[in-house]
Amino acid sequence: MLALAACSATPPGERWERPADHSLPAASESLYCRDEARRQASARYPDQPAREERGLPRISDERRFPAEIRFYELCMTRAGFVRVSGPAG
Repeated sequence: MLALAACSATPPGERWERPADHSLPAASESLYCRDEARRQASARYPDQPAREERGLPRISDERRFPAEIRFYELCMTRAGFVRVSGPAG
């Protein structure tokens, strides 16, 4: 859930838009980038194996969350969007 919030939310006053026509990303574009970012981060930083002999759960790699945000931003940039500040134009 945190990853969803991080990837779909931008800092207050910032949003993604195409510079040419100031259009905002469609939900499908944002979801695609979020899913792609999650996939890439999970592949690069997989969970540690569970320690079943002690009953401990799988341990997530702490580097995955920031990597997922970076991959999301790269995907949105490749899709032609830039971050802008200020009110929607």
